[in-house]
Amino acid sequence: MNMNKKKIITALITVLPLACSIAQEGRSQNAKLRGYPSGTIDEYHFHAGMAVVRGRFVNRTQQDFSTFNVTGTDQFSNQDFVRTIHVDSDGSFLERMSLPHSGWVYFDGADIPPAFIAVGDTLEVLVDGAGGEAKISGSGATGEVNSVWPRLEKAFASKETRTPWEGLDRPFMLEWKNRKVRELDQIASAVDADTIALLNGLSNYARDVLKTSLLAMPLKGMLVAVHQWMWRTRSEDGKANPALTISASSFFDFLSGRQSYLMDNPLMVFAADGGGVINNMEFYVLNAYLFLANDMERFSKSTDSDELAGYKQNFILPHDYDPALHHELLDYDKGHLVSVADYYAMCSDSIRSRFGLSKTGFMMQLCLLHRVLDFDYEGSAGWFLTRKAEELAGAMPQFTDRAICHHAVDAYRRFALGREGGLPRMDTSSSTPGDSLFQSLKERYAGNVIYMDFWGIGCGPCRRGMMDQRRLVEQYKDAPVRFLYICNEKDSPREPSEKFLSGNHIQGEHIFLSSDEWNLLTEKFQFNAIPFTILIDRNGIVREKNVPLTAVKIDELLK
Repeated sequence: MNMNKKKIITALITVLPLACSIAQEGRSQNAKLRGYPSGTIDEYHFHAGMAVVRGRFVNRTQQDFSTFNVTGTDQFSNQDFVRTIHVDSDGSFLERMSLPHSGWVYFDGADIPPAFIAVGDTLEVLVDGAGGEAKISGSGATGEVNSVWPRLEKAFASKETRTPWEGLDRPFMLEWKNRKVRELDQIASAVDADTIALLNGLSNYARDVLKTSLLAMPLKGMLVAVHQWMWRTRSEDGKANPALTISASSFFDFLSGRQSYLMDNPLMVFAADGGGVINNMEFYVLNAYLFLANDMERFSKSTDSDELAGYKQNFILPHDYDPALHHELLDYDKGHLVSVADYYAMCSDSIRSRFGLSKTGFMMQLCLLHRVLDFDYEGSAGWFLTRKAEELAGAMPQFTDRAICHHAVDAYRRFALGREGGLPRMDTSSSTPGDSLFQSLKERYAGNVIYMDFWGIGCGPCRRGMMDQRRLVEQYKDAPVRFLYICNEKDSPREPSEKFLSGNHIQGEHIFLSSDEWNLLTEKFQFNAIPFTILIDRNGIVREKNVPLTAVKIDELLK
């Protein structure tokens, strides 16, 4: 690693905690709940650590798999994680696994419901192949939360039976939203009065997790409803219907009065529906952050007036900064160019004003962190490393939460060292059992540009994507390019899958993996949802993951 890049990493790790320590608090003007949170969960509960997953499958009728996956999301970096659990011949399993932080996990390839697992605890699972639900228990808060949550969720589940977007009835949608707010307030009142009997006798840690999960339930419902409404009321060209438009600021006007436990609450990371809340909040409430990268990616160094117009109000100095160009840009835009830090501040101010929020709380900081930690580019070019450093440095003044600060520093450190070869890449670790399988797939098509598409017969976006790529497959049929469509035969049986492939003229190489082979590759590349794609150059190097494939990208790799 050269000295300049070392300086970037050192400066970021040194300055970020300082920026957090001097951040402004702001005065909250919204309701708070008595005794919640209890204060038991502090910043260290959001750190990474080890946990144990153990259990047994009993009354198995057949040995159709010897592995299953534990999957989840690092809510701070917004990256999926996958851990493969190996099952012994007698049906037992025992794995010590790393977690990015405590939270809820899911089980792929095994009939086990989602479960909460805290760093340092043991999660116990018993699965009876003869029928019945899996029994989940464990030590510490892990055992407490999992024993109570199914009953608690059922007790507070919404009684609504009609989906709010049904019939695209705008008055009904708004009426439904008001009922959900009342439902949220009823839960908040029960939390405030501490009258939820099912929580009696539990530790404060478990009570905090369960109370947060209850508060997240109606909020997630409203966020999902907005997603469905916006998607269904737009025309084919993406334009909104004015007669059906519902603005986010009016729909979520209730947030300001409940800011302390909805928007400023770090415990949302631990909620059963926390991932859904955070993801939808990022896209449909705080989306001003989501599109920041589009405004900041300025690669042209031309002084042509037509190209300079694209810089608009934001400007990141290029990695090979030219003072003359900078002065040209300032003169062209009459001094209106702003720094990255100022631009982030403008976006935060806009969000707070739009939703009546008193400060840049936890949820806003988390969604901004997701934007900064968007490391999808797979190359090792120095300009990308430098640009991400500038983005993180510009976001520093917005990060006031200590858990956010910790994960920001740690994620960038791993990213920078991984790009420089100082650490194994987290997503393509050379120590995973899936390495030999991935290597064998590459070797079959060595010397070609390889596009791997992991899909499933039950995945609509997968099927649409494959059909959209038919033109590219035909265009490059005589070139050293191979399209590999890979599925899990357990979930996508050959007969219906091959019927779909042949009936829709999906060319390319079709590869059916066993459930165990699929699990090894999902762990290696750390994905828990499909479609998932990988683009590999002719030297066998992974160049991009989960990005749209174009002829331009293929041509670049062919050169």
